[in-house]
Amino acid sequence: MKPYSPRKKKLKFEFSEIQMATTTSLTPSVPNHHIPVAVTIPPEIFIKICEHLPPSDLLVLTGVCRRFRGFLCSPESSITQDIWRTSRVNFLPSLQLPPPDGMYEEEYIRFGKLLTNCQYCLTKKTVKVYWQFRVRCCQECLSKNTTPIVFSKTYEWMNDSVLSGLAYVRHNNQVLFWYPDVKSSYKEFEAISGNKYLEWVEKRKESRIKIMDDASQRDHAAASAEEEKNKQNGAAADTTQSIAASVGALDVDPRQYALSQIRITGTRSSVSSAVSALQHFPHIDTLDIMIMDSP
Repeated sequence: MKPYSPRKKKLKFEFSEIQMATTTSLTPSVPNHHIPVAVTIPPEIFIKICEHLPPSDLLVLTGVCRRFRGFLCSPESSITQDIWRTSRVNFLPSLQLPPPDGMYEEEYIRFGKLLTNCQYCLTKKTVKVYWQFRVRCCQECLSKNTTPIVFSKTYEWMNDSVLSGLAYVRHNNQVLFWYPDVKSSYKEFEAISGNKYLEWVEKRKESRIKIMDDASQRDHAAASAEEEKNKQNGAAADTTQSIAASVGALDVDPRQYALSQIRITGTRSSVSSAVSALQHFPHIDTLDIMIMDSP
């Protein structure tokens, strides 16, 4: 199975080559204020900057200039891979596992997170990543490109020498096999010689188990990240309601103020309650507090 690659052409540069090209391209006759920062920025500074950027921003940088694209689109460079890996680990909770075999970091991030449309019909409806097939597609395109069989609790299809070596997806009461894989596997089956038949079958079964386990781990990681995100959103909503209730009790209209500049006026107990609620928001660094009663 060929890994999916959204990029038709990859620019292969090493950082040492780019740095050498940069230093030789600058001439004393050109005033410094006419030299773009993209040409003068040292690679080590560029790397440090990228350590703090999410993958979406790195993707934008690839389109800024040829030099930045060389920095970020060099799959053979370990430094390039480190840039994308650091960004993925820091900003994409659902992609904490390393890329599948044969897939580069940038390709992995584009495929698993940044690109959201079906890679066949380009729709954004009901799109899902099927790691078993390494495809990102909608339900309709999944049906068009798979061979279905009725699901059986006894796993009868495992008795088929070809199907037993193929990764699959459970969908409703069906088991779906990627049609191009089925087609190529039957061709291999017809061409295999008798003394290598058993070895071929066993290798394919081992490959199928490895692919299915890997896909299961990635689906579980994505589901856990989504659950954690929902919990955080729920906690933020609860905290916001608490702040609204506390501020409302103080007879303050928060719509009249920026949240970081809100004035809290009221009794000591009510002010204390509001301040406690606001502590959940670290971006609020200035509070104008007025206590109306005596200690």
